[in-house]
Amino acid sequence: MTLLTAEDPAEAWATFTERTSGVAFTQDFSTPGQVVPHQITGDAVVGGITLHVAELVANGTWSRLRICANHECASVFYDTTRSRTRRWHSYEICGNRANVATHRARKSGR
Repeated sequence: MTLLTAEDPAEAWATFTERTSGVAFTQDFSTPGQVVPHQITGDAVVGGITLHVAELVANGTWSRLRICANHECASVFYDTTRSRTRRWHSYEICGNRANVATHRARKSGR
């Protein structure tokens, strides 16, 4: 999550690069028009994360990853809204709780 919340993005990307340096891939070009990477070294979980992050960056969709605005939740989600303004991973859970809490705070302040 540091990549999503870092005050210094360059430092966060450098740290990510360092942590993924033990992961290596080969490329399979046997299917015309496709490149299929195969992990050959490193931790499988780190390799999977590396591939997903690379795909999001390459597609220009990295900026759509968000952290839920509910500080107790901190789930990461993919913002599919056109305006890219979604705040909660689930409106029914976190969004509703936030709105009810705001309403109750306003009401008790009167």
